[in-house]
Amino acid sequence: MKSAESYVKAPDFVSERLAKALSNPVRVKILDELNRRAMSVTQFVRAHPQYSHSRIYGHFRTLEKLECIEFVEVKSGGKRRGGRERFYRATARSLFDESTWARLPESLQNRITSGVFSTYIDRVAEATKAGTIDTRPDRHFTWQDPYFDEQAWNETIEEVDALFHRIPIRQAEAADRLAKSNEEPIPVTIALACFESPGPAKATES
Repeated sequence: MKSAESYVKAPDFVSERLAKALSNPVRVKILDELNRRAMSVTQFVRAHPQYSHSRIYGHFRTLEKLECIEFVEVKSGGKRRGGRERFYRATARSLFDESTWARLPESLQNRITSGVFSTYIDRVAEATKAGTIDTRPDRHFTWQDPYFDEQAWNETIEEVDALFHRIPIRQAEAADRLAKSNEEPIPVTIALACFESPGPAKATES
């Protein structure tokens, strides 16, 4: 019998041409939604009325061309009143390997990081509003700002990366158990970050 790990796809490391997909915070938000469920342009606009239909349609087209999302099905009738909607879902989550990330302009790196951070803030806000963020007494929500040397930095990054790559394996293992137990699945948000902080503010003389 195959282990759950054998069914988990390795992360898709993207090329520079796909950096454009994640350089726009709206596209990052679309990918975040489509990683959770299949959606149409109309559904996305209904959930995020601050965006126009034409603008979101353009972003969907761009993401489809860049193979970040894929067409799933067409639905008609019901609330669509006879209209037909195309539903899409995100393909495997895309990641930048270190060499590709290093080649990106700093301005593009900043936009991508800001877009990912924006979707995380939205998720925290949703969990706060729904009252789920503090429901479990064993939940973990902290941050620290130690001073490291190169060895401590490298060791910590390796540990963070190891946990990141373990998460989809745990998800597959959980799916196997859920299929047998009929237990209610637990939606979980896991945020991992490790970055160099700015140094302490310098004292100024008046």
